Amino acid sequence: MMQLQIECNRIPAQKQFCLTCSSLFEMTEAKVIICNNQGKSYGEICPPCLRKGHQWISDRVNQLNQPQRKVTIRQTQNLEIPISA
Repeated sequence: MMQLQIECNRIPAQKQFCLTCSSLFEMTEAKVIICNNQGKSYGEICPPCLRKGHQWISDRVNQLNQPQRKVTIRQTQNLEIPISA
């Protein structure tokens, strides 16, 4: 389960990457942090993502926490065929 935590930001105007959209944003006097139930912080969230609501944020965090699928790329053998005149 995800929680939002609001903390006082001691260094306003500091730039930070948003956990949910990865955009760089300037933090204000207060910062919103995404945490788990035990209070472990995952990262800060930008105002545009915060406006999308708790359910959207929760869905996005769940997507980010899912294991990445492995992509297998098969290389085919190149055949050199001489061109005759």
